[in-house]
Amino acid sequence: MNKKLIALLLSVAVSPAIIADEFDDFKTQEQQAAASYKTTTEHEFAQYKQELDDGFNDFQKTYAQESKKYSQKITQQWGDYKESTPETWVDYSKDESIRQSVNFKTGEIEIEVLVDKNTSTQKALAKAKASVSSLLATTEKQAFENNVVAQKVEAALKKHPTVVKTAVPSATEKVMQPLVKKLQSADDMMIEQLSQTMTDSAAVNVRSVNNKKVLKLSFKIPAKLSDKAGRYSDRVLEIARKENVPVALVYAVMETESNFNPRAKSHVPAYGLMQIVPRSAGKDATQYLFGKAKVLAPSYLYNGDKNIAIGGAYLHILYHRYLRKIEDRTSRLFCAIAAYNTGSGNVAKSFIGSYNINKAVVEINKLSPREVYKHLRKHLPHDETKDYVKRVATRMAKYQP
Repeated sequence: MNKKLIALLLSVAVSPAIIADEFDDFKTQEQQAAASYKTTTEHEFAQYKQELDDGFNDFQKTYAQESKKYSQKITQQWGDYKESTPETWVDYSKDESIRQSVNFKTGEIEIEVLVDKNTSTQKALAKAKASVSSLLATTEKQAFENNVVAQKVEAALKKHPTVVKTAVPSATEKVMQPLVKKLQSADDMMIEQLSQTMTDSAAVNVRSVNNKKVLKLSFKIPAKLSDKAGRYSDRVLEIARKENVPVALVYAVMETESNFNPRAKSHVPAYGLMQIVPRSAGKDATQYLFGKAKVLAPSYLYNGDKNIAIGGAYLHILYHRYLRKIEDRTSRLFCAIAAYNTGSGNVAKSFIGSYNINKAVVEINKLSPREVYKHLRKHLPHDETKDYVKRVATRMAKYQP
């Protein structure tokens, strides 16, 4: 209420008619202000939404262009192109003469060196073995800085600072820690010893490519050295408690999505431990966590702690919001697992033929948890998701406290 009107209302000398006129004027001013605020708010929201869409579009466009350009360059040199997948981290040296592939599911490692055709096999082998120590010592930050495509995407997103969320991958945690627990506290000497032990019985293969020579060193990290789930235990427990979702669910999703590979990336692209797609899970989770949807840059998603937080937030949204009307908790859990992979709309479609989850809930609540599970395994629209539900649900058992 403005000061002028307050003064009028407090003055006994002013006639009721004048007060009424002033009050009518005040109401008109308030209505005009409200209309102006609404218009401004709608304009700001429309502008923000456009900025958000522009950010996502720039992300996808830059990723597609730079991936194609880089793959062509590598293929020209190597004769083929290997890239990271959800379970395999592929890294090229800065001069692109060394290619390292680490399978986080099997523990298998391949080190390839591209050398002149006249280089001796012994010299090429020495170069390959030397790179193993470098691989074991690589931090998550160093791996990100060496990722040509991710760096290009990150640079393109800098013009969208209001809608892009960035971070710095860890400068202390090593990429290989889930597979080699000792790396957490290993010094240079221990890393060198580990490298020698692992490569002592490595297989060696030599082939010719584009008038050059490629030597491949192959070996496997013993399972006894690994502690993949343990590497992230503190963070998983923290986020599971914060988001009120089962600890076993977070672990099982992480194993199924990436086999605990912090450098996981799919062609979509989805990033990191919990394979976050920026435009779907990332958008929903940031809206929930920050109050506004954000475009999550590769640097943010390659940060393990932040990736787990985003994945945990998305599980919370699915279980406690989108699917909250499913009465049986186990049935809701099965549907949340499926939705993490394919979206709640596709879960609904498997039950009623349309994407309306509220209508689907009516049918879901008529079924027992066992019937819901069987229905999802049979009627989900993609074989990948049908299998996903089984793998996550089965894996939860081994992470139960």
